[in-house]
Amino acid sequence: MAEPRFSEFGLVWYLEELKKEEFWKFKELLRQEPQKFQLKPMPWTDIKRASKEGLAKLLYKHFSGKQVWDVVMSLFLQISRRDLWQKAQDEMGDKSKLYKRHMKQKFQLIWQTETCLPIPGYFYNETIRNEYIALQDIYTAETGPVTVALRGDDGIGKTTFLRRVMLDWASGIFLNERFRFVFFLTVCDMNSMMQTSLIEFISRDWPESSGTIGDVFSQPERILFIMDDFEKLKFDLELRTNLCDDWRRRQPPQIILSSLLQKKLLPESSLLLALQDEHMQDIYFLLKYPKDIFCTGLSEDSRRLYFTYFFRAKDKASRALSFVKSQPPFFLVCSNPFRCWVICTSLKWQLEIGDDLELHPGSAASVFVTFFRSAFKARSENCPSKNKAQLKSLCALAAEGIWTHTFVFSCEDLRRHGGSESDVLVWMSMRLLQKKGDCFTFKRVSIQDFCAALFYFLKESTDHPNPAIGSVAQLVTAIVVHKQHYLIQLGIYLFGILPETMNNHLETSFGFLLSKDIKQEIIQCFLSISQCEHNKNISFQQVFGYLFETQDEEFVKKVMDLFDEVSLTFSELEPFIMASFCLRLSQKLKKLRLRVHKISSYKHTASAGNDIQYWQDFCSVFTVSRNLQVLELDNCNLNNCCMGVLFKALAQPVCSLRSLSFNFMPNLGDGADFSRGIIHNPQLKHLNLYGTGFSHSGIKCLCEALQHPVCNVEELVLGKCDITGEDCENLVSLIIYKKLKYLSLVENPVKNKGAMVLCEALKHSNCALETLMLSYCGLSCTACDYFSQALLCNRSLSVLDLGSNVLENNGVAVLCEALKNPGCSLQELWLTGCYLTSDGCKNISAALICNEKLHTLKLGNNNIQDAGVKHLCEALRHPKCKLQRLGLNMCQLTSECCEGLASALTFCKTLRGLNLDWITLDHDGVLVLCEALSHHDCALETLGLDKSSFGEETQMLLQALEEKIPHLTITHHPWFEEELRMKGVPQ
Repeated sequence: MAEPRFSEFGLVWYLEELKKEEFWKFKELLRQEPQKFQLKPMPWTDIKRASKEGLAKLLYKHFSGKQVWDVVMSLFLQISRRDLWQKAQDEMGDKSKLYKRHMKQKFQLIWQTETCLPIPGYFYNETIRNEYIALQDIYTAETGPVTVALRGDDGIGKTTFLRRVMLDWASGIFLNERFRFVFFLTVCDMNSMMQTSLIEFISRDWPESSGTIGDVFSQPERILFIMDDFEKLKFDLELRTNLCDDWRRRQPPQIILSSLLQKKLLPESSLLLALQDEHMQDIYFLLKYPKDIFCTGLSEDSRRLYFTYFFRAKDKASRALSFVKSQPPFFLVCSNPFRCWVICTSLKWQLEIGDDLELHPGSAASVFVTFFRSAFKARSENCPSKNKAQLKSLCALAAEGIWTHTFVFSCEDLRRHGGSESDVLVWMSMRLLQKKGDCFTFKRVSIQDFCAALFYFLKESTDHPNPAIGSVAQLVTAIVVHKQHYLIQLGIYLFGILPETMNNHLETSFGFLLSKDIKQEIIQCFLSISQCEHNKNISFQQVFGYLFETQDEEFVKKVMDLFDEVSLTFSELEPFIMASFCLRLSQKLKKLRLRVHKISSYKHTASAGNDIQYWQDFCSVFTVSRNLQVLELDNCNLNNCCMGVLFKALAQPVCSLRSLSFNFMPNLGDGADFSRGIIHNPQLKHLNLYGTGFSHSGIKCLCEALQHPVCNVEELVLGKCDITGEDCENLVSLIIYKKLKYLSLVENPVKNKGAMVLCEALKHSNCALETLMLSYCGLSCTACDYFSQALLCNRSLSVLDLGSNVLENNGVAVLCEALKNPGCSLQELWLTGCYLTSDGCKNISAALICNEKLHTLKLGNNNIQDAGVKHLCEALRHPKCKLQRLGLNMCQLTSECCEGLASALTFCKTLRGLNLDWITLDHDGVLVLCEALSHHDCALETLGLDKSSFGEETQMLLQALEEKIPHLTITHHPWFEEELRMKGVPQ
């Protein structure tokens, strides 16, 4: 385009194209627009009276030519004149061509220098053909924003694939019609940034000759962001509300990344990101409707061809391939391109020095043990491994890098750890390091991880500690408790080197001994974890993966016997194998909680036929672990076949389970298998089926199974199981003849009809039921008549939950009449959320005075107000009242009730718990309560209050009170977990 068009005269030409209304809107927007570009606004009076020619002069008077067109181009889009924007864009020249040329040169260089796969391009293209086609189909099928997650293990080729996509786009042969700009974001580059903006971050790849970069975002729907290296981030990404939608605004890097992933920043753009499986859960939670592409690695044919390309000489390739194929586990490992390169490199070194070919079987670490052993042996003439200090300097550098998220190093960094510049050249010749500009990196992060793991075996007690490198205990705790993903691979290699065989191989290669203290340090660490409160946060799946790496049964048994409770979540097949290995060695396991999303693997499709076998192996744990008493299965997606395997295991005579839970199970398999699993286990006392829907016939079959003479189930949870009043008739025989002691039917449409049926059973002389939970069952005040009659006859029922039913004052009045009867044996009554008012408290108060057996009364979430509390306090002050716990949370109380409560607290010698959660009290009201709690006659041990909801002065008052009275606990939700447990609701 001619230069004058972008002068003041050229601007006039564009402004002349605006209609009167458009020009006025242009002026109004111009008042604030310069500020977006960090420019001073122009006087509104000047803008308002300016003609089109005058406005052009005014703009050029205040701003430079580039600044003028930044503002004008933005305004054209805002007034819906994309035609003018496009015309100016075309005349300025197509910036995408310059950018593409720049990126093509950059990624061609990366492709030539940073790939470890010495293979022809056409061969690589064939290996990724399926993934390539899948990606193209996804992006061409939809014109709107699309997020694609490229999934796979470390070394499977995700980064190489992303680089190829970038190179092909820049070369004009892939997705050019779909995307005008593609930006490759190596997200770990943000580690060293305190703040940045999106435009600032991507500007590093913007060629200077292309001019301004800002206007490329004018068509965000034609932008693709490729994102890699999430596993190297030093900060966590999480669901955020403080997101940024301005690509110019500087923010902490985690805000920028989260905003892109959560589609707050440039929501019309598309994303393509590579994720290792251990990072999937955290990142996936942020993504909007992602589409998955799985990197499956090299096929068998591709592996054969790879060996040919790698070794070049036909005889060597044939010998190496035959050797690897003779060891199927290693041939399978070769489906991972990087590990295939590691194995081939190791074998090549062995062939070069005329050694017999060898690969050390075992863990993931064994591949690198072979690699190091072969490298040191092949380079023995100039290898510094014989010098422990030199090897330790390399491994210390690796460890410090992993702990500090550093992956690019200078020679000075190595010198700081005792190495030298000449060592770098040697390590490069051994394929451990590679050049990166004036610096160097490890060949792969996995090699850096392995070297970092080696560091712990090279460390000596006399070494000066490096504060940047965590201890073995800190490493294990960071991974299995605090879920620090970036340390996972380091942990895998640490455990993989533990076995004596691995130690011996490395010691032979190095020429010196490795530390033997690591195992004991790990056991001591797990002992500390098992004794801490945070042991509930343990990632046992990660623990089992590490223990499985060792294949050391004695070591595994020592660790497993430290834990009597394990929780596991499975979404893939492989963890089942590891868990089975570890759990079979546990002799102290008492409780196992399991969640299974699926039993399959996308990694090894050939193993699909073995899925059931793996599940059978896992279920054998229930018969091997003699101390296992509690099994909980939550949200387990198991088919009929898997359920059959499970119930067969549970029916074995050696199975000692006492408690079995199936919560939110979409499928209970064949009814006969399920029944046998219960009947044939006489040890089973507790059965929880919460959230598992039943048909009428299903309930009938269940009850028939529970009536079998061999079945000894005493506690039954059928919450949220679609139980109707009609179904309750099937439960009657269980209550009367099977001596059922506990029954939870919460969150079912039982209604008054079901209540009537249940109450008839309660009246039977054989009834042994002690606990009946019926909250959220659609009951009305009519049901209270049935329960009142039942309470007069029943001598076993001690806990009755009627919460969250519309009983109202009239219904509770009927219940209170029964409570007044000396023969009523009820000890706990739950009336939470029953639509009671202060008037209802009169009857309750009268009942409390007459009934010395009732020790727990829960009235939370009722509109009883201060007047109702006044009636209750009168009862509490009565000498015959023996109440121990009173729930008044969410009862619309004010500080006016505090005087009455304070008086009751000093008079009632039996009251141990008072719940005042979610009640608004001022400081004076709390002060009155505190004075009563400090009284020597006050016996209260638990006070339900959310301390954080009060002001600083009140918080200090409550804290001082707890310190003064050691037996007093002030806590939020004091009985919440207990209530869920009693109802049978999963926690």
